[in-house]
Amino acid sequence: MAVNWHLAFSNVTTTEYAGVSYQDYYASPAAMLQAQVAAKEYLEQRWGVGRFMGVGLDFPSCGFSSMLGMTVIEPTVDEMPYLDTRHPLITDVADADQIIIGDPKTTGLMAKRWEFYQYYQAQGYEVGFGGYGGAVISAAVEITGGAIFAGMLDNPDGAWRVLNKVLEALERLGEFDASLRGGTYTGSGYTGDDFSGLLSPTLYREFAVPCYQRIYRENTTRFMHSELLRAEHLRIARDELGITDFHGAGCKNLTLAEMHEIMGEKFWTQVTPQEMAELSPAQLDEKIKEYAGCGCHCVQLYPGRHTPERNMDAALAACQRECTGGAA
Repeated sequence: MAVNWHLAFSNVTTTEYAGVSYQDYYASPAAMLQAQVAAKEYLEQRWGVGRFMGVGLDFPSCGFSSMLGMTVIEPTVDEMPYLDTRHPLITDVADADQIIIGDPKTTGLMAKRWEFYQYYQAQGYEVGFGGYGGAVISAAVEITGGAIFAGMLDNPDGAWRVLNKVLEALERLGEFDASLRGGTYTGSGYTGDDFSGLLSPTLYREFAVPCYQRIYRENTTRFMHSELLRAEHLRIARDELGITDFHGAGCKNLTLAEMHEIMGEKFWTQVTPQEMAELSPAQLDEKIKEYAGCGCHCVQLYPGRHTPERNMDAALAACQRECTGGAA
C-alpha cells in the first residue's frame, strides 16, 4: 500500500508563522484572519504547502466547557485562553442538574466565536461554526474536576446525567452549526476524546461507547482520535463502534504493531509538535521512515512553536521520499 503524508496546523503554528502573539491573534476577527492568511502565504512561499493551512474559526477547545459555565482565563502573557479548573461547575455527579447549557451566541468563549463567525462570513469566507469535537468524557472531567470517574463507580445514574448534559450541549452546537448552513444535524463522523483512555475497558464499554454511538449516529465514516487508549480500548472501538479510521497521534500506550494488528492500514501516525521541535533532522528522517513502513495509511507532521526550519526541511523531504502515495 502506498502511504500518504499530511501536514496539520493550528493556532500554535499560525501565530508563529504570522509573527503574532496569542493575545493579538484572539484580539479581533480581523487579526485572526490576517494572521491565517499571512501564515498560509509564508508556508506556500517557504515550503509550497500553504494548502494545508486552513482559514476559519480557530479557538481553543475550552470554548465548549465555557458554554456549560466554566470560567475561561485570558492570560496576560503569551499563552492561549484556558479553563479555570480550580473551580469546576460541580464536584459530585449527584449535582448534575446544576449544569446549565448556555447559548452559543452569548455564553462564555462561544460568544466570541459567534462574533468571529459573523465577521468571516461578512468577508466572504464560508466557514463553519464548529466547536463540538466529540470530547464528551474530557468535557465531563473538566466540568466536574475529575469527579465523573468516581461517579461512574459510585453513582452511575448521576454520571449518566452529567454525560447526557454534555451530549445535549454537543448536539445543540451541531444543530446550531447545521442551521447556519441551511441543513440538518445528523451526528458527527468524528470523536476526539483523550481522557476516555483513563477508563478501564469495562467502564469504557459501559460509558464511552454509548456516548460515541450517540455522536456518530448513522455516519458510516467514524474517525476517532484518543491519545490515552490501550489496545483493549481500541479493539472495543473497532468492534462495538465500527470506527473506520484511528488517528494514532501521541498514543503512548499503543505500539505501532498493536495499531496495525487491530486496525489494519486504517490508522494514522504523527510526528508530534514536541518531536518536530526537539529531534534532530536525522532522527526525524528515521522516525518518518519507521512510520511509513509500519502499515499505517498516512503519516502526519504536526509542527509546533519553535520548530527549526531545518527540521521542517528534513521532515518534508523524508515524507516526500518515504510516503509514495503523496500528499493527502
